[in-house]
Amino acid sequence: MNRWLTLLLLLLSLSLALSGCSAFSKKPENVPETEMKTVTPTPVPGIDAVPARLLQGVETDQKVAALIFEGYTDDLTVEAIAQLLQERHVPATFFVSGVTADEHGELVKKVADMGFGIGNYGMSGAKKLERLPAYQNAMQFEKTQHLIEKAAGVRPTFIRCNGTVYTEDVLRAVTAGGLEQAVEPSTYLNHRSFRTMGEAGVYTTSVIRGSILSIKLGQELDKDEFGDEGDKLDERPAIDPSPGIRREWETSDERFADLPQMVGWLVDQLQQAGFQLVSLDELEQCRVTLLEKQRELSEEEKELLAYRKGEPPVTKEPLSAGPFRAGTQEDFAGAVFIGDSVMAGVGDYVQWRRQINPSYFADAVFLTGNNTTVESLLNDTNPIEDRLQTMNPRSIWLCLGFSSADGYKREVYLMNYRLLIYRIRKQNPEARIIVMSIPPRLEGYTGVGNEQRFRLNQMLCAMAKMYGLGFVDAAFPLRDTAGALDAGYCLDAVTYGRHLNDAGCETLLSFIEMHIPE
Repeated sequence: MNRWLTLLLLLLSLSLALSGCSAFSKKPENVPETEMKTVTPTPVPGIDAVPARLLQGVETDQKVAALIFEGYTDDLTVEAIAQLLQERHVPATFFVSGVTADEHGELVKKVADMGFGIGNYGMSGAKKLERLPAYQNAMQFEKTQHLIEKAAGVRPTFIRCNGTVYTEDVLRAVTAGGLEQAVEPSTYLNHRSFRTMGEAGVYTTSVIRGSILSIKLGQELDKDEFGDEGDKLDERPAIDPSPGIRREWETSDERFADLPQMVGWLVDQLQQAGFQLVSLDELEQCRVTLLEKQRELSEEEKELLAYRKGEPPVTKEPLSAGPFRAGTQEDFAGAVFIGDSVMAGVGDYVQWRRQINPSYFADAVFLTGNNTTVESLLNDTNPIEDRLQTMNPRSIWLCLGFSSADGYKREVYLMNYRLLIYRIRKQNPEARIIVMSIPPRLEGYTGVGNEQRFRLNQMLCAMAKMYGLGFVDAAFPLRDTAGALDAGYCLDAVTYGRHLNDAGCETLLSFIEMHIPE
């Protein structure tokens, strides 16, 4: 009998459970229906929120940068960094996780009280947050907000999602988590980045105006965080540490001890290079539109301009940003050519030809000088844009190389090129600006090789397409089948291997004359 009674009760219980009730639960008395809570809420797969803004640095004509710190090492190191920055009146934002705020609340409050920004780093600074559901990210962002506010009395407006692709779902979660803006650094550093003041100085040559510089505390850098070359810092040649500098491999407890000094080197070198370090909010205020983007590249154009390592730096047809036509001498009336010693030689050739034909290349002027680069023009005490304004040019032809300093990145070159064009156009709004490709050189010489030059020319062509600039691939007729300077056009094969003889100058000028951008 007991066995049948037990079976009956079991079946009754199962029936009630399937119908949404329980034979062993009862609604509490005097509790409104709206206040009843489910034990396990059903998660919502998406979030209906406006995606947060993404700050990735700004385009600006001012030499400014913002400094941020991601993560945590130990209280002494973080406090020493904050003290150093405070003494030098350098603003910065420290992105801390919910765990750090909870376990090291006094430190977070102290950093905030010193006047530094405090940002949200998620609950643990975990990576690949784009793989998580939006509601899960939103909950951890909001929880971190509460923990930081509890510890430091401030509520962050910026979030930094470590090693994460900022998808629309992630940015929606940022808004739902109570934040306004996500931050994507322009470049990354950590405790291994440099060990001497000199290395810090080299690094500053690659810093773009308007950058966000991230120093990752207590973390190794991912491959993607090393920059466009993908260099691994651990593969650098060994460098003897300066006197008084600990070897970071002595003990694991000491590996972050030199971070404050490294930060000091970085700040010193940036300031010596003319940079002003500003807060993230101040960085936003420095934003200007250097060039209005006319369009995006099509997939076919991207494929055409894709650089394939190992292939010869040469094309069957000249790179082109649009239609071109055969020109006349009138196209060079009021023209100004700006370049380095290679273009200086071309200018000398034009002057020689004018002894016989005074109208050769109309009244075109060559403003050139040894080692003239985009960077040297930007830093010139006699700004090129002011000199051009006095000349009232109809067209400005730019044939400019770039700094050969170690660590200089292609992205910096393109950014600086746009800045230079912005400055020239601001002072000379009626002049047409035409970008020329960088000429090749003979193989076997030190300095920037032909593969790098070719890649830069592809990027210049892409820039011209996107921003509606004129572009002439003047390097095209000078190359041999391997992509180097044709030896028959070289004036100085014994020394530099890049300056043009008369035949080279004539070939270059004839090509320009037959390829005037529409």
